[in-house]
Amino acid sequence: MRTIVVFDLDDTLYPERDFAISGFKAAEAWAHGTLGVSMGLAEEMTRLLDEGHLGPLFAMALKTHYPDHTPEQLADLVRIWRDHPPDIQLFDDAAWALEHYAARGPLGLITDGTHGMQRRKVHALGIAPRFAEMVFTGALGGRDFHKPHPLSYEKIEAALAAGGAERFVYVGDNPAKDFVVPNARGWVSVMVHRPGVPRTHSATAVAQGGAPQHTIATLRQLPEVLGA
Repeated sequence: MRTIVVFDLDDTLYPERDFAISGFKAAEAWAHGTLGVSMGLAEEMTRLLDEGHLGPLFAMALKTHYPDHTPEQLADLVRIWRDHPPDIQLFDDAAWALEHYAARGPLGLITDGTHGMQRRKVHALGIAPRFAEMVFTGALGGRDFHKPHPLSYEKIEAALAAGGAERFVYVGDNPAKDFVVPNARGWVSVMVHRPGVPRTHSATAVAQGGAPQHTIATLRQLPEVLGA
């Protein structure tokens, strides 16, 4: 039986915190040059991120450093963060896993988020050639199609299955959404949880039916789980 490994992107193949900080620096440079905001905005946003403030951190940080900002200026700050060219790199074990499993069969990618932003991440990492099929759920119709909506998994199966003699594997990091559909569709679900490595959504609860079948500390342990 052919094994087809499908990966999540954020915090599975690279540290999402690095993307956030890369964007904070770009946003700080814009705010300093355009609004005259003093330096330190990126440091403030990083602190708020590490404290668990995700969505509201931009407004919180800008209120501290530029209290009279307009809604349009806040929107511009977020846009600069979202659209910046990311300064990110693969985890070492992710680089190994992509090379190892690309040599054994077609690979898939399913990733949530704004379509353009996720594509820029893939481009910055240089990993597009590794994948036979990539599904950006934001391009399917917005947040309604983010995981755990089944459409992205169905599209992977339709693109990569060849006669029904495949074992599909989903490798992710977030039990709130990554593994619900793979479990329901008979896939093998594997969560990577690297000890000591911060994860953006580390505090999320396990969804009903979303507990991973296997948990590993590094993608180099995948052969132990998959037998290959």
